[in-house]
Amino acid sequence: MPFSVTHLRNISIAFIAITSASYSFAETAQEKGYNIMQSMDQLPSIQRSLTENVFKIYDAQGQVAFTKKARSASYVENFDEPDNQLSRSLSYFYAPSDDKGNSALMIEVQDKDDDQWLYLKGLRKPKRVLGSDKSSSFMGSDFSNGDVSKPALDEANYTWLSTEKFTFKGKALAVEKVQASFKDAAKQDDYGYSKTIAWVHVKSGLVFKAETYNLQGQLYKEMLLLSFKAVKNRDGKKVYMATGLQMRNLLTGTKTEMLVGKIQTGAQAKKVKPEIFSLQYLTRKWW
Repeated sequence: MPFSVTHLRNISIAFIAITSASYSFAETAQEKGYNIMQSMDQLPSIQRSLTENVFKIYDAQGQVAFTKKARSASYVENFDEPDNQLSRSLSYFYAPSDDKGNSALMIEVQDKDDDQWLYLKGLRKPKRVLGSDKSSSFMGSDFSNGDVSKPALDEANYTWLSTEKFTFKGKALAVEKVQASFKDAAKQDDYGYSKTIAWVHVKSGLVFKAETYNLQGQLYKEMLLLSFKAVKNRDGKKVYMATGLQMRNLLTGTKTEMLVGKIQTGAQAKKVKPEIFSLQYLTRKWW
């Protein structure tokens, strides 16, 4: 869906503050919604990063059922061309032992869905994520494969709903409430979503909350921002990286927390090279 994990710039790609944002009174709600999302899509980002990610998967009784750990790398191609940037991400799971060796690759393609691949050691070969696979669980978590990919901006219709106050860690912030839905019914079927509503803090570019509705129109999942960190990119611009996300499945009662730590960017992430974002490195050591 248009408000995906990658839109939150978690793991590897970060939303950054917009220095100014004004919306004409002549705009329709649809135009305003699109302009907000377009602004976020064009935000400066971190060129390369390396992180350690922990997935805490809770059962319906609120107990931790699994804890999964992964190393993740990201790289932005055409970094000096804001209108032509393309992101790459690669994750290697190393815990628990049953998951050790599983990996995921996402390659952003201009004006199309991410080219998304999974390597599950039980299958012994990479599997491309296509069609209804987008609605399947990402590595056994409450995030779906579609949640961690990035559909093209123009594949969805957007509607600005309102300006609201959102309280985060005791501080009230003005946010824009925006609804998104795929233009193509087949896309809705693939992702399993009829619409998503998100609460966007325009000045930081962070999405503090997102609600997802299933094909029957039921509120299905709720994503909350748990924490974030401000870092500088290679141009010295401040970037707000989401370092904690919670995804709750309201129908099953389960939830997953994705926590991002040991963040290395720029020269610190020297192991992150463009050539590692390929199928060969799904099964080859790059870290």
